[in-house]
Amino acid sequence: MSLLAVFLEAAGEDDLAELRVLEQRCFSHPWSEQALRGAVEDRQTLVLVLRAAGSRAILAYGVFQVVADELHIHDLAVVPEQRQRGLGRRLLSQALDLGARRGARTAHLEVRESNRAALVLYRSLGFRTVGVRKGYYESPSEDAVVLSREGLAAAVSGSLGPSSRD
Repeated sequence: MSLLAVFLEAAGEDDLAELRVLEQRCFSHPWSEQALRGAVEDRQTLVLVLRAAGSRAILAYGVFQVVADELHIHDLAVVPEQRQRGLGRRLLSQALDLGARRGARTAHLEVRESNRAALVLYRSLGFRTVGVRKGYYESPSEDAVVLSREGLAAAVSGSLGPSSRD
């Protein structure tokens, strides 16, 4: 896996067309442009994109929302040609950190039970299976594995570096 020079930023209205195309490429039941627009315009929702340095092209993106003390991961995708390069991990790690800084203590998501690569990623970042939603996905019909991760605030406070005690 080679590391790319990337930068993270919030998606804007000018990203909607590209996000819509990527949704269609990455998911069998993609979000509509209206749903993506609603997420980008909602101040409570984080729509984050990873771009290659020096480029406006989106390599990975996610839709995240903090509700009370929970981070909900609604959508996470990596451009198919860029998979297995650590981009999903980098994006999700940043989202977990931002969520914790906004007061989230736990994170939750659903993933297709057949999406082994995503399950490996989520579990490697501390997510644990807490349930199954039967028939949750369409096109094709499939169960969702419900995953949660506890202790987000502790992870952030532990990542601030050494104390200044001498």
